[in-house]
Amino acid sequence: MSPTEALLINRWILKRKDAEMYYKVKDDAKNLRKYFLDNFGYSLLVHSDFVRLDKVPGKAEPWMGINEFNSVEEYQLFCYVLMFLEEKDNEEQFILSNLCEHLQIQLKTNEEYWNQYSRRKKLVNVLKFCLQESLIIQNDGDTDSFAQSEDIEVLFESTGLSRYFMRSFTMNVFEKEKPEELMQEEWERDEDRGDARKHRIYRRLLLSLGIYQENKNLDDFDYIRRFRKSIQKDFQHIAPYEFQVQKSSSYMVLDEEDKFGETFPKNNAMHELVILVFSYLRKRIKNKDLQIDESEFLPLDETYVQNTIQRIIKKENEFLPNTLRKKKLDALSSEVLEEMIMLGLAWKDEGQVVFAPAIGKWHGYFKEEKEHGTK
Repeated sequence: MSPTEALLINRWILKRKDAEMYYKVKDDAKNLRKYFLDNFGYSLLVHSDFVRLDKVPGKAEPWMGINEFNSVEEYQLFCYVLMFLEEKDNEEQFILSNLCEHLQIQLKTNEEYWNQYSRRKKLVNVLKFCLQESLIIQNDGDTDSFAQSEDIEVLFESTGLSRYFMRSFTMNVFEKEKPEELMQEEWERDEDRGDARKHRIYRRLLLSLGIYQENKNLDDFDYIRRFRKSIQKDFQHIAPYEFQVQKSSSYMVLDEEDKFGETFPKNNAMHELVILVFSYLRKRIKNKDLQIDESEFLPLDETYVQNTIQRIIKKENEFLPNTLRKKKLDALSSEVLEEMIMLGLAWKDEGQVVFAPAIGKWHGYFKEEKEHGTK
């Protein structure tokens, strides 16, 4: 793996875990810093303990966030845990009960708060994420056991990395309500240098499944068409991408044999169902049974979409794993639709589901020999 790939795939590269890659990045920091700053507006932080690329999206997507968290409360607890760790020195130890007391104060509650299993489970999820990201180290005890009993004690150690997890903002974030507002300051800074459009386009090509002409007053496609060759060349530093530009959408496409970061589709039944739905819609569009709009988006009634997904599930039921076959039809169809929305390939708009032009990029079917999987 190259230093460029490592910086993009990982939150950070720790010297104590991967010293070889840490020094590769550090030795080539000058060139890496220039490449990422010029093309993406990303800053490279070289610390004595780690190296990190400050990755910011060009557009907030539904899939962005901490996948291990399933509720707003877990994000809330995580922020309070970071506050607690900020006061701890590197290698300073603490016990779980002390952390729980801190959280009780912040949440303005008492020790009875942890009597509920669901609350303890949420904290366990947060602590497991902290362990995964090396914000803390577990020295003694079992974090998972706290979900079963509030009397469990665990000994942790702070690594000092928590101070570098959150981004620093010069604005008052409590005045912002949408992700776009948080990013506005960054775009204004880039506008001063004349790089805002380039950075926005490069970030979206890197992090999204497609970039679309959603706002004609912000015509990024004029830039894409004029600088198509240089964009393709710049992305070759990351991976062997093919830059595809269509009427109102553009994509960075990897060959099937190439793997880089998080990709779609993954090898699971949910993504297979998503592709089957896309294949059906693509066929209906080709036969002119369904009409795309002038920007190549496909708006459909939400009820029609749910019924379509359910018909496909029933038709392909024998190819699905037991875990999905046991689910109620309406529940499973809703999950399939939510997965499409999470991927940024569809979204709801006043009773309709709008599908992005990218859905035409995938086609799949189950083989007649009943081999599990799509082609």
